[in-house]
Amino acid sequence: MISGGSDICGISHSAAKRHANVSKMEKEKGPQKNTMITNQKEILFDEMDMLDVQDPHHDGLLITLYISNHFVRRILIDGGSSVNIILVDALKIMSILESEIVTRSSVLIGFSGETKHTIGEIKLPIYIEGVDYVQLFCVIDTLSSYNVILGRLWIHEMKVVPLTYHQCVKMPTPWGKVKIIGDQ
Repeated sequence: MISGGSDICGISHSAAKRHANVSKMEKEKGPQKNTMITNQKEILFDEMDMLDVQDPHHDGLLITLYISNHFVRRILIDGGSSVNIILVDALKIMSILESEIVTRSSVLIGFSGETKHTIGEIKLPIYIEGVDYVQLFCVIDTLSSYNVILGRLWIHEMKVVPLTYHQCVKMPTPWGKVKIIGDQ
């Protein structure tokens, strides 16, 4: 679990209160229209999704995606994270200059209460089978088993359904459903 980041609450208590008030006002306006229109409304998981899964397992959900014209491996899908995170080393491998990072220090708080300051933020496009979507990432300089952590921001905005047991992610697109198989 990782919490924090400027998209969630800014850097002060008053910014968090403003964010809560804006969210409350948006809810009072009524339901938002879903802009993702598909012919198939249900996303289902069945035994066919388990064909290549090594079971039993207790694995996290790791995938590979095409981010900013590069295949990026070791991407953790983490519904417990309130922000998307990318390592500065991953940006270097992708030949993205540090000058493209918007300098904004935020504090991220991990599961055990440890804090980590971000270097800044960067917006990068993620491509998934015809769907291009720009995501905001907090950039950190640390050692990690993962290059990227995609949290609830990505999960909710893309309307993806991650399932660790089936080791895959499914999401709606205007052309139907897409399945991203995990790198177990």
